[in-house]
Amino acid sequence: MKTNWVFLKGILRQIYGPKKNDVSDFEVRTNEELRSLFGEANIIGIMKSYRLRWAGHVWRSEGILGNITRWRPSTKRPRQRWADRIKEDLRIMGIENEEEVSNNREKWRDVVDAAMDHNGL
Repeated sequence: MKTNWVFLKGILRQIYGPKKNDVSDFEVRTNEELRSLFGEANIIGIMKSYRLRWAGHVWRSEGILGNITRWRPSTKRPRQRWADRIKEDLRIMGIENEEEVSNNREKWRDVVDAAMDHNGL
């Protein structure tokens, strides 16, 4: 659990950036400031919802970007691909036909919003 907070602090510091003090210098935000700014929200859920949002764009595209996600590597060591992780997240949420759902933008927006609040992801 400690590694998650260490990882999150780095991300939050990049998102919020440095703060300006009274002498017009910049300071790194403290851990307490990060917690108060961001609260106790689920940053992992938020990041996964961003990944799902991007997946919807990719699956709706008809160019090379959409074709790359359907590509299968040779029979070497089975690695987990980006699309495999997305499909696993959606399977946990109970969604089986992800590409079909992503074509309906309103339903996909609901899925992305639900992923942000889903505890199992």
